[in-house]
Amino acid sequence: MSTPITIKVRKEVLELAEKMVGYGIARSRSHAINLMIEKGLEKAVDEVRFWEDLHTGVERLRRSGYRIRHGGLGEILREGRAER
Repeated sequence: MSTPITIKVRKEVLELAEKMVGYGIARSRSHAINLMIEKGLEKAVDEVRFWEDLHTGVERLRRSGYRIRHGGLGEILREGRAER
């Protein structure tokens, strides 16, 4: 199912969409834009999945009461070096 929305695109994207229609790659500018989105969709899904996983991990730490101490990185690095 398609849902109409109004968006602004760069001039280059519109020109590419019009070329895609002109060469018969797409039936309309809307179809051309959808084709462009679909070609980049997998990359966008991977990026969103990364941020969702990161957010989930942070929330899990927050719920468990984990606190990040500001300025403690130097101490952690010294401890790590001392263990070697």
